[in-house]
Amino acid sequence: MRILQVAPYFAPAYSYGGPPETVHRLCEALADRGHEITVLTTDAFSSTKRQPTQRKADGFDTYYLKNLSNFLAWNHQLFLPFGISTFLRDRVGKFDIIHMHSFRTLQNVVIRRYSISTGTPYVLSAHGSLPIIVRKRLAKNVFDAVIGHSVLRGASWVIAVSNAEKRQYEAMHVPSSKIAVIPNGIDSKQFAKLPSRGLFSRDYGLDGKLLVTYIGRLNSRKGLDTLLRSVRLICDRRDDVTLVLVGPDDGYRGHVERLIKRLSLRKNVLLTGLITLPRKLEVLVDSDVVVYPGSFEIFGLVPFEALSCGTPVIVADDSGCGEIIREAEAGITVPVGDVRSLSEAIGATLDGGIEVQGRTRRGRDFVQKSLTWGRIAMEVEEVYERTIADRRFHSTAQPPQTMSNRHHSA
Repeated sequence: MRILQVAPYFAPAYSYGGPPETVHRLCEALADRGHEITVLTTDAFSSTKRQPTQRKADGFDTYYLKNLSNFLAWNHQLFLPFGISTFLRDRVGKFDIIHMHSFRTLQNVVIRRYSISTGTPYVLSAHGSLPIIVRKRLAKNVFDAVIGHSVLRGASWVIAVSNAEKRQYEAMHVPSSKIAVIPNGIDSKQFAKLPSRGLFSRDYGLDGKLLVTYIGRLNSRKGLDTLLRSVRLICDRRDDVTLVLVGPDDGYRGHVERLIKRLSLRKNVLLTGLITLPRKLEVLVDSDVVVYPGSFEIFGLVPFEALSCGTPVIVADDSGCGEIIREAEAGITVPVGDVRSLSEAIGATLDGGIEVQGRTRRGRDFVQKSLTWGRIAMEVEEVYERTIADRRFHSTAQPPQTMSNRHHSA
């Protein structure tokens, strides 16, 4: 198949969170299965830097269109790339299927029109971007009313990474029959040879400390307030614990620092900023427990990366990874926002024991068996094949439409 992958940001723009790596690994796995992959994205990279314009690597071509403003991209998630219509016009009819990533983007609006004009079907992966929460609520409601619901209706299929995200699609009136639940994958090659324990701790002067680690963006829905208050309870009982917060600031670091000061935790918390591979593996290996306490998390790669390193995990029970961790008996799940429950779970994990070891071992086995990118790519490929087959069936079973009628019916 000739597949166009469309995303607002792409590897190595890891400052934007998990989706850039997730989409990258999917593209690699699909290319390994013999498909012709083209990635259309923007030059968004970080708060200060942009990507190059084109790159051919990993078995596929990636086109990074220049954003009108890097400030708008980073601070407001507003991606305004030049040349997207020209890119598509020059390639009319080339693609068998389009896979759109994220939801409320200008790219998706343009892709929908391209799909209508060429008859090329598309599927959509929202990557947790459906709920109207945190910021820009009015703008999101306007987008949905004007075009967003049409984008969802026009998708042949939508892909949810968990039942939690499936419920989000259903709340947007997407029929259950159009939703495929396919989790994200883990690149097992990254964990084939793990670093020696102690490298990260030694470099940061944490020898002899038990590390409670959070990895992710610093923003208001990640449960960091709950985590800090839970660690405060632990530090009231013992003095050998350090909370390590790893990740880029998403407008919330100032609040985190003020709370650290208010809770008298400055000697017990380390803020590292963004850490990427291979140093990220050193963090995971040295951690005694990795905590993922956020709300509205439809999946979350970090807990599964931690399990791949043999590190115990604690996750919020309403997250997508929470439902998987609970079913696989691979860690502890706690109610979102419950400070005492989280503190008790962290304390029990730090104490160790057979139960902790058993959960972690089951989690690692589950990841190695069920979350490989080869397996995930195969499931996504089945969605593509069914989409193309359905489109061919309907195109032969129904009388042809004029271009204007297609626009009108959409």
